[in-house]
Amino acid sequence: MTSSNASPAKADQNKAKLADLKEKTDQARTAAQAEGATKLDKADHKLHQQEEAGAKLRARHPTPPAATSSKVDAKLDKALKDSFPGSDPVSFVQAAPIQEGDLPLSTVDSNHLKNDKKKDKATG
Repeated sequence: MTSSNASPAKADQNKAKLADLKEKTDQARTAAQAEGATKLDKADHKLHQQEEAGAKLRARHPTPPAATSSKVDAKLDKALKDSFPGSDPVSFVQAAPIQEGDLPLSTVDSNHLKNDKKKDKATG
């Protein structure tokens, strides 16, 4: 259930945590199936089931390590070089591509702007 690159100590911790969660789930199941069980007992059982299922998934699919600071620094340096000279703050985040169903971008008619300026000069 644990990833192949996990240390033996980490694997033992994960096994102990899963065993503890399984025991809690079994106890909650017993309480939920008992005569006179309340909605709270049943909800508690459901919560323990979900927590156990989540722990099993995390054990099978551990989260990848966060990007190292050197990768982030490299991206920021590249973005700074690509944007220099400029007054905008540096960003290496790219806009999402336009997909079907997206609303169209609004446009400004430059002729309309020129006509407005002419009207302003004529009245001013």
